[in-house]
Amino acid sequence: MKNNKLEISNYWDDFQIRVNDTIDTLNAGKLPSLQRLTVHITESCNMKCGYCNMHFQSKEIDFKLLKKIIDDYSDMNGKTIHFTGGEPTVYKYFEEACAYAKSKGLTVTSNTNGLKRVDTSNIDKFKTSFDTCYSDKFDKMVGTKSFDKVVENMKIYSKELDKKMISITAVLNKNTYKDMLALVQFVEENFNVYNLYFSNYKGNDPEYAFTDDEIDDMFENYIPAVLDFFKKTGNTYSHKQLELYKPHDFVNKKERFEINKTLPCTIQLSEMTIDIDGNCHNCSHLFRDGVRPDENINVNNMSLKDCFHKIKSNLGGNYTCLDDFCLSGCNTNLIGFNQTVANGDKFDL
Repeated sequence: MKNNKLEISNYWDDFQIRVNDTIDTLNAGKLPSLQRLTVHITESCNMKCGYCNMHFQSKEIDFKLLKKIIDDYSDMNGKTIHFTGGEPTVYKYFEEACAYAKSKGLTVTSNTNGLKRVDTSNIDKFKTSFDTCYSDKFDKMVGTKSFDKVVENMKIYSKELDKKMISITAVLNKNTYKDMLALVQFVEENFNVYNLYFSNYKGNDPEYAFTDDEIDDMFENYIPAVLDFFKKTGNTYSHKQLELYKPHDFVNKKERFEINKTLPCTIQLSEMTIDIDGNCHNCSHLFRDGVRPDENINVNNMSLKDCFHKIKSNLGGNYTCLDDFCLSGCNTNLIGFNQTVANGDKFDL
C-alpha cells in the first residue's frame, strides 16, 4: 500500500483486516462486525501513577456477567477480547476469565503494570507499562516502591510470552523524555519484548505536560538518539512507531489533532467497550476521559449483539467524534486508520 501512515502489525489487532472490512461494509451500506471488545473488569489498581486519568475505586465486574459477555461475543464470531481496568490483574477472577475466553476460541489480550505475578498461559498479548529505568523516579511516579518487583515479573513474562507477544508502553512526559535512550538500552538488556512503544502524555497537569521548549529539546536531542539505537539493534517496529510522532502530538492544548474535526472516526465501528456495570461505550479512549453515549445501553438487559448494533446505529451515518477529548486524545497511528478508510485504500492481504 502506498502513502499511508498506518503501521501494519498484529500489535494493532489486525488493523489491516479491519480497514478492508470497514471499507467493504460501509460501501455496502452496512456496519462492520464487532472485532475487538474491551472489558473494564475492575476499577482497582495497585499503583497510583500521578499522570493517570482514571478515577479508581474498589468496584469490579460480576463474574457471571463477564462470562455472559464472553459467551455472547463468541456467539458473534468475535475475535479479540481485551481485559483492562484499573489494573486488570488485581481482579480476583482474572486468570479464570482469561481461561474461559480462550476456551471460547477468542484471542485474549490484557494490559498490566507488571506488579502482580499471574498465569499467562491463556494470554495471547500482554501490553505492559514501564516508563523509566531509574528505580527512584519509577517508584515516585507510580506512588509505591515497586521497581524491583516489576522488573522481576517483566523478565518472567517476557520469557513466558516469547512465542506469543509482550510489549511495553512508556509514557513520555516532561519527567521521562530525557530517560528515553537509557530506557531502551535497559529493555534491550533485560527483557525480550515485541515492541517498546512510546505513548504521549495527553493531560495538562503542569507536572507532566510538555512546554514547547521541552518538545523541541526532545525532538532535537533525544528522539534521534533512540531512533538510531532502534536501527542499530534491528528493532524495526519500534523504530517505525517512534518515527511517526511529530511535535504537535505532544503540544499541551485542548485540540491537538484538528483533523478529527472533519475526519470521520470509523475505527470505533468495529470495536466496543464495556464498563464494570455492563454499560456499553463506543471507544475505550473516550470512556477513560469520561465521555458517555447519549443513551444508556447495558448488556444486563439485552444480548451483546443487540447492544452493539444499537450503540453503533445511534452514531448515525457520519460516525464523527466531535468531542474535545477525542481531539486531544487520539494519536497519529489511529488517525491513519480513519484516513485509510476515508480514502478507500484497501490493503493487499
